[in-house]
Amino acid sequence: MHPADEIPFRIAFGAFWALNLALRLCFRIKAKATDSSFGKHEQREKLLSRVFAFAFIFMLVYIFSTWIDFAHIAFPVWARWILGGGILVAHRVLLSWSHYALGRNWSGVLQIHREHELVTSGPYRYVRHPMYSASFLSGVGVFFLSANWLVAAVYMIVVTFMYLNRVSLEEEMMIERFGNSYQEYMKKTGRLLPRLRS
Repeated sequence: MHPADEIPFRIAFGAFWALNLALRLCFRIKAKATDSSFGKHEQREKLLSRVFAFAFIFMLVYIFSTWIDFAHIAFPVWARWILGGGILVAHRVLLSWSHYALGRNWSGVLQIHREHELVTSGPYRYVRHPMYSASFLSGVGVFFLSANWLVAAVYMIVVTFMYLNRVSLEEEMMIERFGNSYQEYMKKTGRLLPRLRS
């Protein structure tokens, strides 16, 4: 692998992360306008924020240095652009669709505000946690676009860690807030993939 050949992929990778962070920041600013009354698990959220920050810093190492190029995989260029780029675009579409469906109900931390609504439209008609679905999908895109098993492994470990530490608690909070309505909703939907019906 010649370092110069990686430059377009590093630029694309950096653009993907910059776009993600910019959009998340916009949604986070909107969410702060809501009044939180059911916020919980503050210490856990601080830990998860630090884990995410580590992942972000690690991605910068890939973008701006050759330190982890030893983990490079010799994927064909077309596979990196079509599979990696295509999957990351699909991730962006699903994530944006999820944000659009949630509107002001979204929060970057585990909390439910006073006027929180149970959203069952958009991708939430099929799965309860499409943003996590999008995050796991982006891990596959990261793997192909970066062609670096270490980058992909760190990303997927962080996403999995956040998923395992948050989803059950999110659902407990939703059951506490919406009761039977949410439990009925759970019977009709899967967590990450649509529930198969006979």
